[in-house]
Amino acid sequence: MRAKTTVTSGLIQEEPNFKRVLTLPSLVFYGLAYLIPTTIFDMYGIVSNITHGMFSLTHALTAIAILFTAFSYGSMVAAFPVSGSAYTYAQQAINPYIGFLTGWTVMMDYLLVPMLSYVIAANYMNAIFPEIPNWIWILGLTVLVTTISYVGINVTAKVNNIIVLVQLFIIAIVTIFLIKFIAQGGGMGSFFSWDVFVNTSEFAKPEVGWGVIFTGASILVLSYFGFDAVTMVAEEAINPRVNVPRAVLIICAGAGLLFTTVSYLMLLAWPAGWSEFTDVNTGALELFKKIGLGILAVIYPFFTIIGAIAGPLAAQTSCSRMLCKMGGDRIIPKFFGYIHPKKATPTNSILFIGSLSLTALFLDVKTVISLVNFGALFGCTFVNISVIFYYFIKQKKRKGINIVRYLLFPSIGAIITLFFLYKLDMYAKTAGLIWLTVGVIYLGLNTNFFKKLPPELNMNEMKG
Repeated sequence: MRAKTTVTSGLIQEEPNFKRVLTLPSLVFYGLAYLIPTTIFDMYGIVSNITHGMFSLTHALTAIAILFTAFSYGSMVAAFPVSGSAYTYAQQAINPYIGFLTGWTVMMDYLLVPMLSYVIAANYMNAIFPEIPNWIWILGLTVLVTTISYVGINVTAKVNNIIVLVQLFIIAIVTIFLIKFIAQGGGMGSFFSWDVFVNTSEFAKPEVGWGVIFTGASILVLSYFGFDAVTMVAEEAINPRVNVPRAVLIICAGAGLLFTTVSYLMLLAWPAGWSEFTDVNTGALELFKKIGLGILAVIYPFFTIIGAIAGPLAAQTSCSRMLCKMGGDRIIPKFFGYIHPKKATPTNSILFIGSLSLTALFLDVKTVISLVNFGALFGCTFVNISVIFYYFIKQKKRKGINIVRYLLFPSIGAIITLFFLYKLDMYAKTAGLIWLTVGVIYLGLNTNFFKKLPPELNMNEMKG
């Protein structure tokens, strides 16, 4: 992205801008930090119970389904390597109204992810240290994450890398113990079992079947959206037209392979666990004890603090870039478009998100989860549609393999994400539609009730 210039008192001055410092590995680790690899343990009990033991099958199908949307993100960031992500893509490919509403809805997702992580981590820690109130943990995490994000993308990337490595180390240790347990005759006593993967006896029941798989997938789908966060920092990536699309596909495919494999081993170790959990919310802790990892069951709550730093840090970084882009376009107050001249970070947006996160203690967790689900899936749907509008319709790439790349794949992606939206409960859809309605009203007031277009991105800024 080329630097902007302004003329003041006859002097040409260069405005602050983002710095391209993120390599391909840094982008991959950044996306992994957002999706939080150890979330596989948090979801194990809940989704295994919902799907009657078909946790691994659900992960595999969810990963395949989301790959179509990941491909769409990669296609769009190659055309628009800027920090607005879904907002920019829909704005440029469809029209500015749709762009704003897409950005508005996705922004809800990124604003609330930090709050949700803080509340969950605070609840874990309060159970261990009941004498310390939740607000202390929330305040401490908010200040820590905001400070790291404020300092600069280099520090953010380094912290994310360290945290992701720690989480992957935990997964590696659990995997080793699972393999050892199964090899010694525990669980199925074998590494190959189709019944564990599909659970044919349960799947055949009328009340089970594909219905429970789709319900489980609608929960797991958010475990794969780290690639969305990567597109938000495209302006800070080295060679973004190449590295960001690669990172997007590596994150989605890599997470799918990792989650499917580890979840399969978890099911082999305890095939009937889905119906035997004492508490589905802590199913993984029960599994750890069963395979000889009792110490991890004791200290695992402490590792939620790690996730409560990495996930919110990536979310806050991504959301601040979207707010900065929208503020720079004057579609929201220009206050948000400020970039610190030395730190090269959108400090106003970062501090705003940090301040907003302090309200986490007063939020209903169910409401937050509902809005996060709606915002993420809504944004993904319009990114898929943007590929069709930009490449197939506007660029007229309609021959040979382009029909598959720019019509078939994004169409499948859009249908899948719309289906997941449909599968959200009524509470989630109602909450999301209320937020979307607020965005429509705001947009109407700022465009003279749609009689004029909102500002568009300066296309010259997208070169470089």
